[in-house]
Parts: sequence; structure tokens; C-alpha cells
Amino acid sequence: MTLALIKRIAPNMPRAFGEIFAKIPFSIRPGCGFSFRRANDDMNQFSRFTSEQEKDYIFKRVYNLVAFALENVEFYRQYYAENHFDLRELRSFEDIRKIPIVSKKLLQNYPLRERSSGKLRKSVAYTGGSTGEPFVFYSDHQQIGHEWAYMFHIWRKLGFRQDDLLLSLALEPKKSPVFYDALRHSLVLNIHYPYETLVKAFLNVPETKRRVVFFRGYPSAWSEFLCFCETKFPEVLVEIKKNLRGSFLASEFPLPVFRQTIERATDRPTISWYGHSERAILAWEKSNPYLYETEQAYGYCETVTDSDGFTSLVGTAYWNYAEPFIRYRVDDGVRVIESKNGILRSFEISDGRIGDYLIDKSGKKFSITHLNLSCRESTWAVARSVQVEQPEPGRIILWIAPRVPASTSELKKAFDFNDLNLDIEYKTVERPIVTSRGKVMLKIRHKD
Repeated sequence: MTLALIKRIAPNMPRAFGEIFAKIPFSIRPGCGFSFRRANDDMNQFSRFTSEQEKDYIFKRVYNLVAFALENVEFYRQYYAENHFDLRELRSFEDIRKIPIVSKKLLQNYPLRERSSGKLRKSVAYTGGSTGEPFVFYSDHQQIGHEWAYMFHIWRKLGFRQDDLLLSLALEPKKSPVFYDALRHSLVLNIHYPYETLVKAFLNVPETKRRVVFFRGYPSAWSEFLCFCETKFPEVLVEIKKNLRGSFLASEFPLPVFRQTIERATDRPTISWYGHSERAILAWEKSNPYLYETEQAYGYCETVTDSDGFTSLVGTAYWNYAEPFIRYRVDDGVRVIESKNGILRSFEISDGRIGDYLIDKSGKKFSITHLNLSCRESTWAVARSVQVEQPEPGRIILWIAPRVPASTSELKKAFDFNDLNLDIEYKTVERPIVTSRGKVMLKIRHKD
């Protein structure tokens, strides 16, 4: 059975079969067993390497990918020629910095066929829709097992086992309020429906079928749902917590207010990791919250710093030969915490994405993350979530999902943005505005 076939039949798979499927070790699963075993071998081997062996491992994988791309991908042949880069320049680990950097914005200028190879066993993937810049690319099927090996490695820090039932939130207009996802062995709360509908549907699931052990998903959406349960349906929170052992905060930076809400409401630990759909970089909270330690056996992770001092991550995906991502720059500002023998070991997120900036009356840009992090304790006593819209430079609209009923004047008092050179309008919404995937974005474009 191929991976593509499994993906097609999984959405309609009866739960009984899904529960059996969840017990089949990933190491022998069709379509991904080999890459899962290889990733585990790589992790174990890399953990015992000396610094020189690490460099040799990284160099060989990057070299092989560059050589393949020059031979099989039109974009890289053209781009490297235009930037006067020759494969013969790539002789050692230190030479990797000579490879020209690419970005999503650059790749979007080329048709998919020109930046991909003719390699079979690939599927179409998407990223960036929530930021207004949808990006379509090919993902190599061998990345699937590779990805799950690392996810299980991270999740095991909280005691995860493969057949543990997950809980997640999703926005699925064509599905029921609560449904079972056999591919991920997950019970899904469909936030297309009102929260009242969701909690009632959850309680209607037989108790033996809703013993969720871990939550996995967006911390913003999970925090919002938990706030609702605390306020209006505490009995649902009691039921969720019966078997819950922790929360896996995926796909976005977990702002402290979201994390604090989740850990307070569930009284369980959380863990977060840094990654993205292109699967070029992976780092996670191995030892401390918000300290992301790199997994260099997953993909090569490095940093570059602009002339204005902005430092961002650059990643190379070792195993995507369908559409190579080589020295692919992502737009998150970071602060290097440790770099040893030329290899990035750990970093912290220091700024929001390059596109997530506000512009004040003087034309000065500042990070929207700064705006959200500067909210005070009094802010979160009144608001469950705060989102920002900027219709024009110098003016913003704060869209607030209130925790308690509040007038405009009360909302203004809860914020301390007097030092910002902005005209600020305050508006309330019953629930945060979410993307098509259910993510609560900080910066939005509201449509009435």
C-alpha cells in the first residue's frame, strides 16, 4: 500500500481500523517505514559525533543536494549561473556559505515545473496562505517518515506513545462538529461550529472514545477554546483533563499569554518546536521554554544577518529531492544563543516575521510581536485575544475578543500604548478572526 493511497482512504477509515493502524510501528509502515528508520539512525549517530564529524555529515548532504539540483532543476542551474556559483567551489563545510541564498519570494517568481525535478513519489504541498502569500511546492515522499521520527522524538519528552489519542482543532466546513482523523489518530474539534455545539458534541462521544492524552495544534486556537470552557463549560474541561498529559504547541510561536492560559487551564506541561512546511529547519525546547535547540541531522540550520542587524534563519532540507530547498531563508527574526565550532546550536525568537510589521505616523516600522508582548496583565484580564489591522500607515484597529463585557473606555484603560505614534481604534468581536486552517493571526485583514 502506497503512502498516497493511505492518505486517500484515511479520511473515510472507520475508527476501529484507525485504532488498529495506530498500533502499527512507523518503522514498518508502508510508504514511510524506511525513511522513519533512517531518520532515527541519523539522530542516534549524530548525537555521538564530534564537531568535525557533524560538519562532514552536513557537508555531504548539502553537496549531494546541490549537485542533484544543478543536474535536475532548471531554476538552480539558472540562478547559480547568474550568481557565478560553481559546484567546484564547494569543497568543505566552510564553503557552504558561498552557495547563493534563496527565499520564498524569489521562488514564487518561477513556475513550479522550473524549480522542481522530475523525481517521482512526490506530492503538492502548501504554505504561507495565512500571511497572504500562498506558496505551492512539491514535497518528497521520503520526508514523511523523516518528519514523524523527529516529532515522536520531541513528543517523548512529555511521555508520548505512538498509540496515544491526540486532540486537535481544525476548520472543516464539510465535516461534523467532532470527527476522528485516522491518519493522525486524533479526535478533532471542528471550530467551523460554535463552541457550544463543539462541547455538546464532545460530551456525546462515548467516554472510552474521548480519552485524549495530548493536544496538538495552534496554541492561539487552543488557548481561546480553553478560555471558553473555563468560563461557560467547566465540566468539559474536567472531562478533557481526565487523561490529558500535556500539549504539543505546533505551527506558531506560542506567545506567553497563550502558553500561560493553556498551562493554567489544563494544569499540564507544554512543549513547542520551530519548524515549517518546507521542512528545512527543526529546533525545539529540549531544555528550556523558548530556547530552541537545533536538530542539525534533520536539516542544516544557519543564520544570516542583514546590514540593518536583522538576523534570520537559513535552512537546507536534506531529503527533498522533488523540490530542493537549499540555503532557504525564512523570515523570522532570531537571536543566536549558542554557536559552537561554526554550527548553530540554539536560538531564541527575537522578532516577528518580516511581513508582520506596523508602520507609525512617521513611517517607522516596528514588530507586531512587540505590540502583543507589551500588553499588560490588566489587558489579559479583559481580553482573551488581541488582533491588529492596519488600514493605512499611522492607524491601527485593535480587534479584541473580550474575556468579560467591557466598554470602549474600559478597553482603552486595559492597554498601555501611549508611547506609540499611532491612532488606535478599539473594536470587539465575539471570537477571534481565524485563517482557513483555524489559526489566530496577530495581524489581520478584517472583512465585514
